[in-house]
Amino acid sequence: MTGGRFKGWTEKLKTIKHIELILLAAAICIGVLVYLGVREDRETPQTTPSFSYSGTDSEEKRLEQLLESINGVGDCVVMMTYAQDGSVEGVAVAAQGAGDMKVKLKIIDVVCALIDVDGDKIKVYKTN
Repeated sequence: MTGGRFKGWTEKLKTIKHIELILLAAAICIGVLVYLGVREDRETPQTTPSFSYSGTDSEEKRLEQLLESINGVGDCVVMMTYAQDGSVEGVAVAAQGAGDMKVKLKIIDVVCALIDVDGDKIKVYKTN
């Protein structure tokens, strides 16, 4: 049943003048569109997080020292990411005591109080 439909359809195509040229032109157009699409993907720069620093890491070190002085935090490491205008985009803290939810909340509270960044932009993790 489908073989008959296909055969009838191909016979109709054969009656069209210059069908080979039309199909060739269509194939070339499709090829060019595919090439341009692939080429565009390669040239589009991938967005990566900004890890540029405004100045020195002294702000991070000072925050580490303060957090380590809080009961239960233990040793910690702080990393901040900055926007092009120098404002803090996010803060990551890795601390020994971050496995305790109370300590984790203290860390987030201190960072929010000292740095103009929303709490959802602060990530706190327990170190090994």
